[in-house]
Amino acid sequence: HLRIGFILQFIISGAPLMADLFIPQFAETLGATRFEIGILGTAFALSMFISSAFFGRISDKLGRKKIISLGFISAILFYTVSFFSASFPNLFALRIFQGISIGIYPGALAAYVNENSGTMDDYTAWGALGIAFFLGLSSVIATLVNIRWLFVSVGMLYLFSLFLASKLKEENIKSFDIPLFPKAIIKKNINLYLAIFFTFSGITVTWTYWILFLNELGATPLMVGCITIMNPLSEFLMLKFVAHRIKWRSTGFGILILSLAFPLFVLAKHPWQIMPLQALTGIGWAFMYAGGLNEIMEKNEETGTATGILHSAVSLGSITGPFIASLIILIFKSLKYEFIFAGLIIFIGFIIISKEKRQKINPS
Repeated sequence: HLRIGFILQFIISGAPLMADLFIPQFAETLGATRFEIGILGTAFALSMFISSAFFGRISDKLGRKKIISLGFISAILFYTVSFFSASFPNLFALRIFQGISIGIYPGALAAYVNENSGTMDDYTAWGALGIAFFLGLSSVIATLVNIRWLFVSVGMLYLFSLFLASKLKEENIKSFDIPLFPKAIIKKNINLYLAIFFTFSGITVTWTYWILFLNELGATPLMVGCITIMNPLSEFLMLKFVAHRIKWRSTGFGILILSLAFPLFVLAKHPWQIMPLQALTGIGWAFMYAGGLNEIMEKNEETGTATGILHSAVSLGSITGPFIASLIILIFKSLKYEFIFAGLIIFIGFIIISKEKRQKINPS
């Protein structure tokens, strides 16, 4: 059952990104402006934000397997139907429903793996490997067929995931009396949630126009895939062969790496020059995300709710990121400024998480 949980993390971490990578380019073909593309990202993340907080809490009451399966069924429907998108408003509506679908299962799946003695380092590593694999596959499909078939491919992967989810064992859930607004859990983890929020705000500033930035450097669809997978591949190697061997894991250390790495992207003159920087951000991501999940699992008994709120913090950052990216492109007219502002925003997260570490050492 733990092995199935890791395989599901491998698939569902990378599957939606197959479509996400080419969404800006696809939206442009439907007549969207760059500002509208940013708003599209905000709407997608907002729906995921609401969904993550709600269903993480529900999984602590009803069980993980039911919520995981519900998320997969929803994703099958709304990704497959997106193949028929004929206009930008049509795509906009479907992206909202996709966001709801993707927000349903992450908290429940992470809690399931943790409750079955799986470590968050291994869990995150499997997810990173899945992201690398499916981002590479997306570039192949986009090159050999077209972007629309990515939606069908994602739907098929979720269908297979639903089959695997049916093999998960039924759990004896200890039902928690959790209020609709779990302020005690939020207060306990507030510094981590805020740090993750600012970090993902900065990350999604860069992701909003990522493929358009690479296109401006002259990247082909295949080059886009090769360059993009360097981040999750580096993250996987870090988690699999380095991070689990050392006792000191620091979310703040990962956030600091990200804040310093992204501004360096503006120096690139050729797509391949992005590769080592992508590897560096993968190292930062490994420490940041695995460290955050480890902290959540260690500090909270209501793991589904606490993890759901963590993913809501990710989604909330993904709401503000595209909006900020849209404003930057309106004001500065250049995609390179996205990376400079991303580094500054992420550094705020480093300040917040560093403050928490100091408080733990010296509460006064």
